[in-house]
Amino acid sequence: MDIEKYKLIFAKANEFKEGDLCVGGTTDKAVRLDAKKEISAMRISGIAKLVFVEDAITQALSRSVDRNLLNEISGLTIAGMKDILLGSGCSAWVKKYSPALPSEVIAAVVKIMSNDDLSKVSCSIFNVLPGKNQDKQVAVGSANHFGSRIQPNSPGDEEEEILFSVLEGLAYGCGDVIIGFNPASDDMETIVRTEKILQSIVERLKLPTRYCVLSDMVKQSTARSFTRVDVGFQSLAGTSKSLVGMLGLDVDGLLDLSKGFDGLYFETGQGSEVTNGAAEGVDMVTLEARCYGLARYLQQQSGKKWMIVNDVAGFIGPEVFKTGPQLLRTCLEDVVMAKLHGLTMGLDVCSTFHMGINPDELKSLTTTIVKVAAPAYLMSVAGEADPMLGYLTTSYREHPRLRSSAHKEISGAMKERLMTLGVTAPDGIADGNPDKTINLYARYMNEGGDTRTVEELRLEGQKKIKTLQEKGCDLGFGFGPGLSDPPQISTRIETIYRHARNAIYASLDAAVIRDCCQRHIDVATNSADREDYLAHPATGESIAGKDTFILERLLAGSVTPPEVQFAISDGLNADAINENLRNFLPKLKWELKESGFLLSDTDVIIRNGRVRAGYHVAQICKPVILIHLIGERPGTGLNQLSVYMTYGKDPAGNFRWSPQMDHSFTTAICSIHPKGKTTDSAVSDIIKCVRRMTELQCSGVLLGKE
Repeated sequence: MDIEKYKLIFAKANEFKEGDLCVGGTTDKAVRLDAKKEISAMRISGIAKLVFVEDAITQALSRSVDRNLLNEISGLTIAGMKDILLGSGCSAWVKKYSPALPSEVIAAVVKIMSNDDLSKVSCSIFNVLPGKNQDKQVAVGSANHFGSRIQPNSPGDEEEEILFSVLEGLAYGCGDVIIGFNPASDDMETIVRTEKILQSIVERLKLPTRYCVLSDMVKQSTARSFTRVDVGFQSLAGTSKSLVGMLGLDVDGLLDLSKGFDGLYFETGQGSEVTNGAAEGVDMVTLEARCYGLARYLQQQSGKKWMIVNDVAGFIGPEVFKTGPQLLRTCLEDVVMAKLHGLTMGLDVCSTFHMGINPDELKSLTTTIVKVAAPAYLMSVAGEADPMLGYLTTSYREHPRLRSSAHKEISGAMKERLMTLGVTAPDGIADGNPDKTINLYARYMNEGGDTRTVEELRLEGQKKIKTLQEKGCDLGFGFGPGLSDPPQISTRIETIYRHARNAIYASLDAAVIRDCCQRHIDVATNSADREDYLAHPATGESIAGKDTFILERLLAGSVTPPEVQFAISDGLNADAINENLRNFLPKLKWELKESGFLLSDTDVIIRNGRVRAGYHVAQICKPVILIHLIGERPGTGLNQLSVYMTYGKDPAGNFRWSPQMDHSFTTAICSIHPKGKTTDSAVSDIIKCVRRMTELQCSGVLLGKE
């Protein structure tokens, strides 16, 4: 059987997205229509026999399928399956045969559906999340439910920002599914500390929800030795190559880790395998379906009843897709595929700032997607732009409007609890009034043993919110007339959007580089220009051929290869380098030298450089440790610097450097900025990390495991 032929047919049948072009996708509508016709005529039994990728994920997907039920439907064509899904018996048929559906079959049927078809199917299937609070009137994942994840991110992982962000989210009726925090620094101390913060909020306020710190599952497993970890998190992938690249483990290792948690939370997103060079020739829709099949398998084998999946649709960038209609199509495809796998599925309807979808368009798309795709929940943040990750998504204040327009409610358990806490009215309306956030703060402090009066605590809460507003946080502003955004909030997001678009096209300041790098070499990647860099990320992952010779001469001039090599890249935000390097790099170099590390006397400055470009530099220069400073995350309103640290030798002492090296070998410290993680804090964390890397001779996931 010519599997390459079928891979190509599957790729051509997709509605057009840029990310499929590298695996045979097409812009030709006639070619797409012919491919859809071929898939329509294929039988479930035929697709079930196809091996798109020979890896551990394919083996797991095969084991997850109920073979007896599959035999009952194996003679159906994909067109016949589509007719059943669009018929009145869709829900009952899916309830019975979902365990029998191979992931590639699910991908196939989605490919031949229109947006209206996908909407009809998605609005017919609801997978209710089991749990102790699901006996209330509105259960998570049910037809009348629309919930949210509170994402209380903080550029500096600061406790007060996290706390007040969660409390503000509650004031808008958010957080009934989970509270999930993305740490800026993925070290064990931060993971444990922020787990405890979330635990204290949930337990003191007796919230009927779950909580999670979104580190990789290896580090979370280690964190369980120091604190309670409620829900285990991991990003998934559709190929073992991509999964191992993120986690350092394949399916069996992930399954072993999954068994150690009470609940599981997985994230996916069309195109992650493509952008990481791990698609294995398979199209994005099929890879995404395989992610959901992997989630189904992990749930089956781990025995975990509580499991949610979240599709971060739009987070990657324009190399995957870059228009509003493509985002809408992606959300419809992904929700339908997840529901057909039997999963409780949510969305992060989002856009990176270099994609180009503006805030107003994203709001409009989000309203449409909630109605036509019927996800179980959506992301929610304090303001439309995540303050740490720097991307556009759904704000807290959008959620009451979305619930109203969709005629749905938050979970019955959360509604009841928020009414008891005085947050929502009896009709369930949550208006985000700042007074309610302040009251929740007083309640939280009292429940933690603070004996001050409610009025004293309210006054303190008001002062703290004012301070956070002055730092740029979208907290405490409430609604304008008719649940509208207050004028200052509209102005704020417009300013952030302009700032981000300017940062994306900024250039490294030669004067800054001269001040901070006594000796340096300027090199460029294979990106022809900035537009090429944004549209084709792979071009920014390796050094141009003519410049590799310059780096080779650097190595030839060294008697002993350096222990530590610095690389500095513009990334997606050269202004982050321009603004922070003078205060940061000299201090870091001084502390490293004082700690006894031998630094290269020549820094490498990379134009149009991504993280992997640093690995290529290290492959040529052969340091033991690479410290790569890169500008990232335009869209926070701050120019945030990130540092990627990698130990370059394997256990046998051989160099592992390569532009294709797995990111799982790298440790990151992000959000370095005076209003995020301060220079002193970042330098201290980096010194500790480099010492541990040297002591344990590893970095990345392995360092977290140790």
